[in-house]
Amino acid sequence: MNDITIIGAGPAGMMAAITAARRGAGIVLLEQNTDIGKKLLSTGNGKCNYTNKKMDSSCFNGSIRLIKNGLSVFNENDTIAFFEELGIPAYDKNGYIYPNSKQAASVVAALRMEMTSLKIDVRTSFKVTDIKKTDKGYVVFSENDKVESKKLIIAAGLKAAPKLGSDGSMFKIIESLGHRFLPVVPALCGFYCEGLKFNKTAGVRCDCALTLHTSAGNSLCSDGELQITDYGMSGIPVFQISRYASMDIKNGNTPRLETDFMPRMSDDELLKYLRKRVACVKDKRSVNEMLNGILNQKLMLELIHQSKISPDKKAAMLDDKDLNKLVSVMKHTYVYMKKPRSFEFAQICAGGIDTKQIDPCTLSSKVCDNLYFAGEILDVDGICGGYNLQWAWTSGYIAGMESSK
Repeated sequence: MNDITIIGAGPAGMMAAITAARRGAGIVLLEQNTDIGKKLLSTGNGKCNYTNKKMDSSCFNGSIRLIKNGLSVFNENDTIAFFEELGIPAYDKNGYIYPNSKQAASVVAALRMEMTSLKIDVRTSFKVTDIKKTDKGYVVFSENDKVESKKLIIAAGLKAAPKLGSDGSMFKIIESLGHRFLPVVPALCGFYCEGLKFNKTAGVRCDCALTLHTSAGNSLCSDGELQITDYGMSGIPVFQISRYASMDIKNGNTPRLETDFMPRMSDDELLKYLRKRVACVKDKRSVNEMLNGILNQKLMLELIHQSKISPDKKAAMLDDKDLNKLVSVMKHTYVYMKKPRSFEFAQICAGGIDTKQIDPCTLSSKVCDNLYFAGEILDVDGICGGYNLQWAWTSGYIAGMESSK
């Protein structure tokens, strides 16, 4: 009988396997894909932003208790040192930490070599169909095989990027062991929206500041490069507030997204600037021509239409009422978030196993003895920037350490 079986050869599972094996435990690592680390290979556009120097619990959502405890045990400096030990030098880009090779494949290769060195039994194409708890430990079944061990770590992920392995197939099996799930929704994803003619503005990228207004009366702010698509909005500032928008939509609501396309100017500053532009018009330029160069042309034309001002109106005829309308659409355009993109297009999920059933210090189950969890399957998620991978390393380390005691 093996000491520990680990389900899921993603970052959390591999970290748990390495940590436990270094302490002398016999490990079987099960992966339903044909190879390990498939999801990891896609992170950071293939460059693998694996942690961040600005590491704080405020960068995470969900069970903050788990995060605070976890980071006190294994933080970003420990992660950097761990990969340095594996031969992966860190590249620091404004606090965002990548492998110096800028290749996620380097990280996966380093983990693979370490697991080989530690003689970890890695079994791919092993799709778990059931788990049985016995007097001696756990039996994990596939259609044609089974694995027995004294202890079990589940690091199977949730539903994000199902083609890469996180397809939610473990949910019912985990529930059969007595654990319950909080609602699981797509996060770090784009949203289908209404309020602008997105077919007219698709492809536009622009710096903006967003304010999400939820049905609970909460307002969350985010900024960065917005991507306008044919279905709605995407990009980093949308990703950063995506958990809360997805949860609000899950509850049957339609959150509003207030979009400021001129974040470097206050309302008053923009009004004064537009007055000056009008004053400088000495010919028969139209409103559309007068506003040329302020924003992307496609976006500016759509905002003019949103203001109910004709783009062909003579700019010299604009009064303060018109200019205030233009200020309003440039700095306070509201779009309505109808639904998130599917799990297929989400980088992560929000929600997961109810952490009231998890010991925050050991990540062990309060329901089943010798059962541990790690990674995304727990109700913890971070913003963009290496935070979700840091949670994978942190939780994997803790689960591997505690299970091997």
